[in-house]
Amino acid sequence: MTIDYLSILNKKGSGLNITQIVDSLVDADTIPKKDMLTENQTTKQSEISAYAEVVSEMSSLKNDLSTLANSNKYVPTSANTAVSLSVSDNSTAKSFASDVRVVGLASQQTLEFAGSSPFTSPTASISQGTLTLTLGSWNSDNSFTSKSPAVTHNVKVDANNNTLQGLAASINALSGITSSVLQTTSGVYSLVVKSSMGVSNAIKISTTDAGLNQFTATPTDSTRSAQKSAAADAELTVDGVAIKRTSNTIGNIFSGYSMDLTSTTSSAFRVSASLDEDSAYTNTKALVDRLNLTRTYLTDILDKGAEDGTAGTLAHDPVMSAIAKKLRGFTEGQIIGFGASSKYLAELGVITKRDGTMSVNETSFKDALKNDTTSFDAIFNSSVTSDNTNLLLHKNMYSSPKAGSYAWVYNASANAGKPLGSPDLRGSLGGVTMTGGTDLSTGLSYYSATQGDAMGINIIPQTTVNSATVYVGESLMETMDNYLDQILASSGELERRKNVLNKDLTDINTDLLDIDNKVDTIRERYLQQYSAMESAVTSLKGTGEYLENMIKSWNQSDD
Repeated sequence: MTIDYLSILNKKGSGLNITQIVDSLVDADTIPKKDMLTENQTTKQSEISAYAEVVSEMSSLKNDLSTLANSNKYVPTSANTAVSLSVSDNSTAKSFASDVRVVGLASQQTLEFAGSSPFTSPTASISQGTLTLTLGSWNSDNSFTSKSPAVTHNVKVDANNNTLQGLAASINALSGITSSVLQTTSGVYSLVVKSSMGVSNAIKISTTDAGLNQFTATPTDSTRSAQKSAAADAELTVDGVAIKRTSNTIGNIFSGYSMDLTSTTSSAFRVSASLDEDSAYTNTKALVDRLNLTRTYLTDILDKGAEDGTAGTLAHDPVMSAIAKKLRGFTEGQIIGFGASSKYLAELGVITKRDGTMSVNETSFKDALKNDTTSFDAIFNSSVTSDNTNLLLHKNMYSSPKAGSYAWVYNASANAGKPLGSPDLRGSLGGVTMTGGTDLSTGLSYYSATQGDAMGINIIPQTTVNSATVYVGESLMETMDNYLDQILASSGELERRKNVLNKDLTDINTDLLDIDNKVDTIRERYLQQYSAMESAVTSLKGTGEYLENMIKSWNQSDD
């Protein structure tokens, strides 16, 4: 109990414990507000901590999903180590079997220039002038055929690069050509020039400057000695059909697969790919299990406490509720762009249980996979496909065309009389005219969508296709990954919500500080009021005593 010494000393006052009364009034004025703010402070701190955990969980989910994305459903095999077969595009890979024979490997042309007299230093001085390097084919009749369109480079040798190393650096800067200085024996060096793979990428080097004749190379008898290895195409047969490619890595023979050629073979051998139901099921179950972890986590933090009275940390948070609903919607909604009809996770035997988690039935999954592998791709593998197999399709690496179906139309009237492969052929996708060109590896026309919802899609018709439907499918995995990127971004929902909560906490802390700062002011106001009251009471008591004494004096006079 607070002792009010002034009230004790002032015997003529009210006799009330003013200090205690003021303290009680100050407490009544501030403690409820302070308690409410302190409770809100604790709640906000808990919510901020919970959001930090949410960010961690969403980041972990994104990382785990990335390891499952682009899951393979086919197992490629090769009966000979001369060919290594791998899946390059899970969305277009299919089961197949073919007989392959590797006739020859692709190689680079290698030219060595040892000099009219040995070069004894990498910095040995050479003559000045200009070398002309032309790409094309060295023919067996000692002629040279330039590439079409022609590819020619002029290398100027002057005071800045007239050394062996300087010339190597200048040549090495050219596209499709590499060069280096090689020590062949002790104190002896050569300039080595290499082409890209493929017979049509060989190099002819000529000059009109006599001092640079030691660096010329043509397919004539007198200078062919500069060539140490010839440029060559890879040659193979696939089911008896002869095929040539400029590289030993070949990705456009079996759709969705890449072949690496390592050696030649004397006879054909089998390469194939078959559906791997077990690995497909394992990947799907791993996805379901991982999504269940996130679902359980979100259920706990959003629990309203109806059963046990204990609510989750973010039970009443609208942003987190919306995110949880969105994530759940991805697994229950339709997935478009994988054919004429929408796909659903449930088609693969995935069901949602009463507690909100999911499960996958192995038998139902494998039966569904045998009937239609597209549903698996709709989950794991984004794709660009068509209902016409004569259209080769792909999308640019950094493009994001909108999922859905698009009508391909070949402009027959505008293309009349133009051969397949003509760069000015016209076509449209989804009603938008595509930009045309010629694919260098096949010689066929290609069409690029450079605007509209289908922007980023490239089409190479292997024959004239007047009309077709092109499907752009964004897999469940990619859709979820894009959404997680969005909410985890520095400007995303999670960061914005954290900023709001932190601002609320700052405001609460400011209000608490204001209350502490106002306590003395409130106390002083009450003390002034009660001091004034005490003065008034003292004065009234003094007046009362005066009147009382006066009346007593009157009474005594009457007596």
